Amino acid sequence: MDTRTRTATGGTPSPRGADRRHQFPGRRQRINLRLDDAEHSEILTAANRAGLTPTGFCADAALAAARSTTAPGALIAGTGVTRAELAAMQRELFAARTAITRTGTNLNQATAALNATGEAPVWLDHAVRRCVQALDRLDALVADIDRRLR
Repeated sequence: MDTRTRTATGGTPSPRGADRRHQFPGRRQRINLRLDDAEHSEILTAANRAGLTPTGFCADAALAAARSTTAPGALIAGTGVTRAELAAMQRELFAARTAITRTGTNLNQATAALNATGEAPVWLDHAVRRCVQALDRLDALVADIDRRLR
């Protein structure tokens, strides 16, 4: 099983971008770890919690320790959220923004049709409902961020 496309526990595919940041050209240095079954299980669980592959988690954790910075899966200072949680919130914000932009385009088209014909297009109610749903999603995400930052 390809660990880049599956979660550390073998479940559903990891969200795009949940892997460690890639470089070009690729990293050339390698350090291999040997773990017993219990240690390996702990790494898989922690990597999944952090939203990283096991290899990416180990690399980030080692570099965090070497640099005295925040380890993957740890709370980001002053926020009460992990990097993975923040990344999930960011994906939700991008999705909400895309939905609102698309709905705005539809509303502009409806306005043009209304000006040209004097009648609203039949799909205008649907576009307005989509806008309300997208705004509700965005409001819920903002409330979640606010709750976490308290």
